[in-house]
Amino acid sequence: MHNRFQRLFTKPIPGYLPVLAHSLIWSAYIVAVIYINTYQGVNFLIGHPSIHIIAQVIIFYANYRYLIPALLARMKIARFLIVNGLLILGLVTLGISAYHGLRSWYLGAELDHFPLSYEEQFILRSFELLLFVTLACIVRFAVDWFSFQQKTRELENTQLKTELSFLRSQLNPHFLFNTLNALYGLAIKQSTETSAGIMQLSQLMRYMLYETNEEQVPLVKEVEMIEHFLALQQLRLPLDFPLHFTVQGEIEAVFLEPLLLMPIVENVFKHGAEFASISLTLDEATLTLHTINGIRAKGILPTGGIGLTNLKRRLIHLYDNRHQLQLSQTNERFQTTLLLTIK
Repeated sequence: MHNRFQRLFTKPIPGYLPVLAHSLIWSAYIVAVIYINTYQGVNFLIGHPSIHIIAQVIIFYANYRYLIPALLARMKIARFLIVNGLLILGLVTLGISAYHGLRSWYLGAELDHFPLSYEEQFILRSFELLLFVTLACIVRFAVDWFSFQQKTRELENTQLKTELSFLRSQLNPHFLFNTLNALYGLAIKQSTETSAGIMQLSQLMRYMLYETNEEQVPLVKEVEMIEHFLALQQLRLPLDFPLHFTVQGEIEAVFLEPLLLMPIVENVFKHGAEFASISLTLDEATLTLHTINGIRAKGILPTGGIGLTNLKRRLIHLYDNRHQLQLSQTNERFQTTLLLTIK
């Protein structure tokens, strides 16, 4: 419900909607007035509010469109009250005269004595218009509050997209730096696998340059990238290094943010030794990435670095209440578990 309420503020309001809403409300008001007068056996022209409805429309929109934003919103309260007082005085005076002229024309010879004195009519019509001033204030403040909330959400979304773009831009050089370290190790050994490593790197860079500009990418693409990265790492690792990567579940229809899983996979090789196991599991709407790897130095929990710090910030923005990131260490191994609730 909270997310649905937030989306209400971020969704742009069509330009025709306020005009349509005002038209429907005034139409409903006029229909109700006509119905009540007809039910009482009185013609709308000489019933209530008759021609005074024009004054109600004028006082409402004079405040809604001009006086409230120009005076009341700028705390010019005294001027606001004076202008409204003069406006009400003029509208009531003209309205009473116009109403009795219309009533005299409509009834003709059947014209009878009006039950209210001029003073009583003046007080009644003035109070009536004062109610419409109050109504205009309520409606205008509600609309302005809604508009302010929408603009605030739009600004927050813009700032969020800017930060996410910055965080994503950090990943490319960070990832390239770690990958070049792997190639450097092969080059130092003058390994025959260096060319194969460059080929794997080219696959990775092609993906990062051309396919990670979208807000979300297919999970199968991310899995392919992980496989290329693991193949590159295997070139520099001993032949008997235990490395396992498994994928379970129907991941073909799943989308997620680009390079969201890679920092955890990179972290395995940044701090790992002796063995590494990586599993990716999709169970209904929960995606789980679990890694286990050996650690070089006991007592050191590898939680620093740009990669994981970057990941934590992205998860807060993208999966605020829909993720769990757990890091744990025993004497000989380091484990990472990431759970994402996929929409």
